[in-house]
Amino acid sequence: MKRILRLIFISFFIILISGVGFLSYMLLEGTPPKIEPVSVPKVVGKVFEIRLKATDNRSGIKEIEPVIVQGGKKHIIPARKYGSSHWWLGSGVKEVQEKWAIQATEMGLKEGPAKILITARDSSFRNLLKGNKAVLEQDVVIDLTPPRIALKSLIHNIRSGGSGLVSYKLNEPVVKTGVLIDGLFFPGTPNPGRGQNTYISLIALPFDKIRVKKFLVEAADQAGNIARMGVPHKIFPRRPKKDKINITDHFLQLKIPYFEMNYPWVKGATLLETFLNVNRELRKKNGEEIKAICSKISAEQFWKGAFKRLPGSASRANFADERTYYYKGRKIDRQFHMGVDLASRKHAKVPAANNGMVVFADSLGIYGNTIIIDHGLGLYSMYSHLSEMTAEKGEMVAKGAIIGHTGSTGLAGGDHLHYGMVVNGIFVNPVEWWDGRWIRDHIEANMNP
Repeated sequence: MKRILRLIFISFFIILISGVGFLSYMLLEGTPPKIEPVSVPKVVGKVFEIRLKATDNRSGIKEIEPVIVQGGKKHIIPARKYGSSHWWLGSGVKEVQEKWAIQATEMGLKEGPAKILITARDSSFRNLLKGNKAVLEQDVVIDLTPPRIALKSLIHNIRSGGSGLVSYKLNEPVVKTGVLIDGLFFPGTPNPGRGQNTYISLIALPFDKIRVKKFLVEAADQAGNIARMGVPHKIFPRRPKKDKINITDHFLQLKIPYFEMNYPWVKGATLLETFLNVNRELRKKNGEEIKAICSKISAEQFWKGAFKRLPGSASRANFADERTYYYKGRKIDRQFHMGVDLASRKHAKVPAANNGMVVFADSLGIYGNTIIIDHGLGLYSMYSHLSEMTAEKGEMVAKGAIIGHTGSTGLAGGDHLHYGMVVNGIFVNPVEWWDGRWIRDHIEANMNP
């Protein structure tokens, strides 16, 4: 009996010691939590966010309390607290990510320096049940004033399908700026020749846009303050031109096998069905590819003066012509022609329209063998249906340098050059860029007002 009592006592003692040891380990430990800033900004505006991660692998996180101190005054932000139904297990929250949306003006914060203090406490019983704590401190500048915009350019008359340029000056460095035309954003490029914080933005109006609701310069500073200024402008609608294209069996037999072989996904039950897939779906896909290529902006201006047209050529189709396609007298499709077709003699030499870098030299669906040149500031030229390409991607070319020869690759019905121009991913009318006077009046005059 004594032996049994001794064993019971020893077992109880072991359990007691173990329990005390466990509670001591969990609740009397002295290791503070860890705080990792996920997003604690150094410059903030009217609205900003604090995000952080806190960990404690022993007693767990008890609370996280942010405070902003400015001018000796504490601005309290509601703390996040974590409880537990079993006090001896701590909070049970070993890791947590939290965020706070701060309304600076509603809190009474003023412009100027301040300090963000974030305190994380664990569930330990040390220090009179206040737990261990870790404090993250960060100096912050509160900026409640948006940038000031001074418009410099004077002439903003733009045609549907046309181009233009806006120049302006800001009173401070910014993280994002440009011109907003309805849902289209044209990034601003620094124009150091005109002074610090001076920008130019090459803009374009889609061919089917006849009026705009928003035509604004926009600038956002590091604190997230946004300034907008309307741009005085006039929009001149283009006169639509319609064209009729007859699709023959001979054309289908000549062209469609190439597309069925190289783009199997367009293959239909008949040659005509494949043609429609090419003319609609592949055309759309090619347009997206061109937009992606021509949406990158080189800060340097490579071009100079008027762009060179294919020598001795005649126009066979114009920019934004509305094309209605017929097969055996039946209307089958409608598309728009995003360039100018220039015809000369067969396999005529094709010169680069202006100085720039070749950013694409390959086959491009309906456009066949195509070269795209980046002229800087978001301006590109495009040369399609080439029989031969003599320039390579990454090559700098001068105005007039021979880059290829005309041909009938892609969906072309005969030997010619499809010439296009693109501004920040938007097809524009090349005719404007062939005109030196137009460039001086609408681009250069606005660039250096």
